[in-house]
Amino acid sequence: MKVSQNGIPKLIALLFLFFTLSCDQTEYPTLSTSDSIQYNHGQIVWHDLITPNPKQAMDFYANLFGWTYKSLGTDDMAYHVIYSGGHAIGGIIPLNVATHPSGEWLSSVSVTDVDKAVEYNTAKGGKTLFKPSNFKGRGRSALVQDPQGAYVAYVHSETGDPQFQVANNSWLWNELWTNDVTGSLDYYKGVAPYAAMENNEEKVPYFILKSGDQKQCGVMKNPVANMRSAWLPYIKVVDVESVSTKAVSLGAKIMLEPQQDIRNGSVAIIQDPNGAPFAVQIWNQ
Repeated sequence: MKVSQNGIPKLIALLFLFFTLSCDQTEYPTLSTSDSIQYNHGQIVWHDLITPNPKQAMDFYANLFGWTYKSLGTDDMAYHVIYSGGHAIGGIIPLNVATHPSGEWLSSVSVTDVDKAVEYNTAKGGKTLFKPSNFKGRGRSALVQDPQGAYVAYVHSETGDPQFQVANNSWLWNELWTNDVTGSLDYYKGVAPYAAMENNEEKVPYFILKSGDQKQCGVMKNPVANMRSAWLPYIKVVDVESVSTKAVSLGAKIMLEPQQDIRNGSVAIIQDPNGAPFAVQIWNQ
C-alpha cells in the first residue's frame, strides 16, 4: 500500500482553492443533531475522501456499503455528502491532479480551539495546509500535516460533537500509522485531552488514545516501507470475507486479507479503485 507524496504542493493548492470557494457558498451538514451542545474533544467526528474520480468512488462505496450522497455546490466544485443509514458521515472532494493520482481519507478531530491547535502544530514542526476558517453549518476547521507527516483536520463544531455510535457500514475505528510512534503519541497528547495506553492484545506494539473513558483511536508503527504517516479509517461490517470479495469485483485491491492470527480473522485492509486505503472489521462487542 502506498500513499503518494508526489504532487503534495498541488494537493494543498487544490484543497485551498476548493475550501476557499466553498466556505461562503455552501452550508455543510451539522456534526450533531442533538438539542444539547456537548463536546467530546479528541473524537474523530468526520471523514473526507479526496479522490481523482468522485463518480467512480461514489459508485464503489454505494455498491459496497449502500452509501447514498447529496451533492453541494456547483458541478465543477461539488462537495458530495456521504449518508449511511440516513445519517451524514462524511464527504467526497474531487482531486483531479495528474501528479497525485491516489485518493486518501482525511480524518477530522474535535478540538477545543482550532486556532490554538494549528499554532501548536506549527510549534511542533507541522505544516498548515488550510488555515482556520468558518464553515456554514459546521463550525471552524483547519487542515494540517502533523510533524510526522500525516494529514489531519481539526474542527470545533458549532452544534457540538455527534454521539459516538457504531453501526454497520459506518465508521468503527481510526488508526494512525506513524513512522515515529513516540513522537506521534507526544504530539497528539497536546492536540486533545488524550491519555495513551498500550494494548497488549496486538501482535505488534499498539497504543490506544483515550479521552475520558472513551477509546478514540489507535497508534502503531507504520508497517509499510517508504510510506509517509497516515490515518486509516475502519468501517464496521457483518462479513469481512464477503465484503473483501465484493470490493475486488468492484475494482479494489486487498492490501491485507483476513488472517486468523490478526484479530481472529475479523479485519481486512482494502485500497479502493482510486488508491484510498481503508479497513473493514467485524465488531460484535
